[in-house]
Amino acid sequence: MKSVRMDAGRPPSETAAAPDERALSRRYMLTGLGVAAAVATGMRPGVGGAQGISSRPARIIVPFVPGAAVDFVARLLATPLSAEWGKTVIVENRTGGRTLIAADAVAHSEPDGDTLLLCLDDTFTIVPHLSKPGAADPIKALVPIGLIATIPTALVVTPSLPVDSIPTLIAYARSNPTALSYGSSGSGSLQHLAMELLKAQANINMVHVPYRGLAPAQTAVIAGEVQTAILGIGSSRSMIEAGRLRAIAIAAGARDRIKSMPDVPTTGELGFPRVDATSRLMLAGPIKMSDEVIGRIHNAVSRALAGPDTRRQIEARDIVPTNLGPKPVAEIERISRANAEAVRIAGIEPE
Repeated sequence: MKSVRMDAGRPPSETAAAPDERALSRRYMLTGLGVAAAVATGMRPGVGGAQGISSRPARIIVPFVPGAAVDFVARLLATPLSAEWGKTVIVENRTGGRTLIAADAVAHSEPDGDTLLLCLDDTFTIVPHLSKPGAADPIKALVPIGLIATIPTALVVTPSLPVDSIPTLIAYARSNPTALSYGSSGSGSLQHLAMELLKAQANINMVHVPYRGLAPAQTAVIAGEVQTAILGIGSSRSMIEAGRLRAIAIAAGARDRIKSMPDVPTTGELGFPRVDATSRLMLAGPIKMSDEVIGRIHNAVSRALAGPDTRRQIEARDIVPTNLGPKPVAEIERISRANAEAVRIAGIEPE
């Protein structure tokens, strides 16, 4: 993969090899009190300091195509944020480079809150582990503002496969060691890593077939081209309800089942807590963004997510508002450590 530079404000000798988690925590902890104060005061836009709201349009840059779940949430947020800030909020799609093209655009923008990145946490918790030293480093170029929602996923199988649970899938794989293959949205994707962890823990074999996105992977499972995959519930639930896919588990480390599929157990409930392909929607900005601006944006997004119509539309897509932030460093570090281990188990070489 061609490296995308996001090195503004750091020495040329610094590299993006495994992030120094203690340094990351220390940097964010030093500013934590300022963020907490901003949140506690419920600071309104343009109030409390020199860095108020500019008259320029604001941008939410999304590293996915229009219509994708992240793009959908960005456009839902744009309307209430535009009303609160009194100016246009534009959603801009910049795809490619494992989300680093979009991340780079935000990293090199002014840290005034007018340019934000809405992405999946993969940008922070997987991409750095897939890149060689000297490549793009989102952790050093961007500051997380909050984890605002989660997208639950389901482990599904083609209906012709005679399995209806993870235990029967494992038993089938052991009896038929060359029969199973699984699809994903690509090498190094969250779904790929989760399936490799399942293979390692269960000591089974399944051949990985990468596709250019989850939509073609879903089509492949329906057609029986591959036998299983982990898919977003929002995009696959209608196929599950129609009997064209069979959901055998929710790919989540937690034991709590999800509301839209209460009869389907989680992987955590079944004894596979590391098999977690929950996607987390993350808001971020340039690394030099002040605590005041971070607090203002977090408060505005919190109010937008609390709006009943916004929340209803988000939940209708099987997306769960969480609004964890600002600066959810501990959670990001936890996920990053888990994904680093998954990359190692999957045998993925940095590019």
